[in-house]
Amino acid sequence: MPDLAVDPQLILQHIEDGLLIVDVEGRVLYTNSIFAEMVGREGQNLAGMRCCDLKVGAFCREYCPVQGEAKGSCQGAHFNVQVERGGRSAGAFCFLTTPVHDRDGRLIGYMENFRGMDRVRDVILQLEEVNQAISLERAKTEDLIDSLADGVFSVDQELNVRRFSRNMERMLGIGAAEAIGRPCRDVLRGSLCDTDCPLVWSREHAKPVTGCRETLRTPDGRTIPVTINTGFLRGEPDFDRGLFGIVTDRTEVEGLRQELEERAQFHGMIGRSAPMQALFRQVEAVGPTEATVLVTGESGTGKELVARALHRQSARAGGPFVSVNCAALVDDLLESELFGHVRGAFTGAMRDRQGRFEQAAGGTLFLDEVGDTSPALQAKLLRALQEKTIVPVGSGTERRVDVRIVAATNKDLLQEVHAGRFREDLYYRLNVIPVHVPALRERRDDIPLLITHFTEKYARVHMAGREDAFEGISERALDVMVHYAWPGNVRELEHAVEYAMISSDRGRIERCFLPAPLRVAASGPDGPTVALEDRGAAPSAAAPDPHAALLGALGENRWNVAATAAALGISRTTLWRRMKELGISAR
Repeated sequence: MPDLAVDPQLILQHIEDGLLIVDVEGRVLYTNSIFAEMVGREGQNLAGMRCCDLKVGAFCREYCPVQGEAKGSCQGAHFNVQVERGGRSAGAFCFLTTPVHDRDGRLIGYMENFRGMDRVRDVILQLEEVNQAISLERAKTEDLIDSLADGVFSVDQELNVRRFSRNMERMLGIGAAEAIGRPCRDVLRGSLCDTDCPLVWSREHAKPVTGCRETLRTPDGRTIPVTINTGFLRGEPDFDRGLFGIVTDRTEVEGLRQELEERAQFHGMIGRSAPMQALFRQVEAVGPTEATVLVTGESGTGKELVARALHRQSARAGGPFVSVNCAALVDDLLESELFGHVRGAFTGAMRDRQGRFEQAAGGTLFLDEVGDTSPALQAKLLRALQEKTIVPVGSGTERRVDVRIVAATNKDLLQEVHAGRFREDLYYRLNVIPVHVPALRERRDDIPLLITHFTEKYARVHMAGREDAFEGISERALDVMVHYAWPGNVRELEHAVEYAMISSDRGRIERCFLPAPLRVAASGPDGPTVALEDRGAAPSAAAPDPHAALLGALGENRWNVAATAAALGISRTTLWRRMKELGISAR
């Protein structure tokens, strides 16, 4: 390899400052060409001369480390010293003296450095320009932070506030001057300060926190719902390794959410869709009246919820709400259930018993599935509605009753009238105010909202203590459920959600955990969009066969009618009727 050794004097000659090295007696040991030119002695060998003979300038009497007032001074820097050249000023310089020692540490001389103040001034001006640029960028950053809708604050390692943006001032009603220097817990007064402070968590785990929900409290006692994100400050000269917080005021969002929730929930019914909002408005209008109401809609749509809402909206809300399923009992039992009986009216009637009409006195009587009653019972119902009187079974005495009637059916009663299966006069007596409950497929926009409601409900039931571990529903499973036809309506949806949550071993609902009818519908060639066709529409060639789907559900549940009905989200009566319609016999 070539010899890379360099003569030290060559290096010194290339230094742009003037250099003078003297021994402890003040004799010149070395000067570089810049110094010689500076004092007007270009080309001269100055070695051996006494430095005082060079007549460098009057400042030597004060600052010379050899014989001036600064004699014996080890090191010093002096600005704006005037260097002379041939009796005239050569300009202003920065004069720096540095001691020189031998290998044993003994002082052997001094090196004097002369740097022109023009160069120093240029450096200072450059630094000023840099500082101005930094200040300008800092001001821009502060303006940007203040222009954000969010509030921003920073703290040091002891969590004392160091910066407080204008939006933080506006949000909390505390000035920056009042906040800075105080512990952030005393300034923010957050709901998590004593239990799960996001800043403390970030400091302990060296990780930022995102989307922490918290409530802050202002000095005047107002509470502000917020979201806090945290991060780390790096390289801050006065508080390195501090933290900052970005605070988003959620007051408006929470207000809108609460308003939406209030609009979306009405006496236990859930829905933001236009059909459900229209239903809510109709119930609000009809509820306070004494008019008889006929609630129509498919099985599982929530007709009883509508009846209860009508009761709560009425002046009879303080009275009883009594419900009876007319399809669940044969005529003789239903007559006794509705009108009561006296002792000895029939075998086993050991005492008088009030019927549902009398039990509902002062309140509302809900006649569910009224379309399934026999003509004979329909005549007795008509008399009770017209005369406001009933005759208990086995009695010949009329009793007055004070009830409001709300009836419900999943049948087209007018069609039943035309077919001779339902009395026309009873129909018009019941159908004073018709209220229709939309099928779930007619309000698909409500399905995600209903799923959320049911997952929260059943997480509390089946995952008590570990609700947070449940992650909801996958996008693909949600897509299947949104596009499914839901013949069992909301009841079927509720049971489907519960079934999927219990079946899931992955902490969320996925397509493979959905009930059989939904999986069958989702496996069609065109995906979930061809799920069981809407009733009344012409079936698609690619749509699943309802007969095959019901057979599959029965087979999966080993032909257990109760289990199959639960899986489908329908009643056993509805399942039997559907089996009959499709020509499926029980095994």
